[in-house]
Amino acid sequence: MRRILTRVLGTFLAIVGVAVLIAGGRGMFHGRLPPDTLPKNEAQAEDLAYSVASNAGCGDFDSEVAGADPHTWQFSCSIDGVWYNIFAYDGDATRSADLARLQSDGRPYVARAYYAVTVPPQGVGKDDLLAATPPPGSIMDPFR
Repeated sequence: MRRILTRVLGTFLAIVGVAVLIAGGRGMFHGRLPPDTLPKNEAQAEDLAYSVASNAGCGDFDSEVAGADPHTWQFSCSIDGVWYNIFAYDGDATRSADLARLQSDGRPYVARAYYAVTVPPQGVGKDDLLAATPPPGSIMDPFR
């Protein structure tokens, strides 16, 4: 009986191990990096963004969003049907330039270390955002 149980358990663990390797190779599992990490490549940027999204309680995470700048990586996630863009930066200069862009767009955003989170433009102008009640910053609370 003990021999059969050992074989069944060994087979089960082997199957689970293979499944984890396959899922990990397809990008189904993300690593976690502390939110103050400076990402040096796309994989680290994705892990950082995933950590930020997880900490905020995002239900969906999209790592397939292409960024326009090779020094900035863009990802998206959603909370209760509201989509957010997460930007990861590879340095201070890139971060400063992108934060200036976000500020000039007039969209609410939260910036920490080497990432920023904002809502994608949805056809609402800067003046409408500034006049909104409650203030648009309230939708950014999960990331504060």
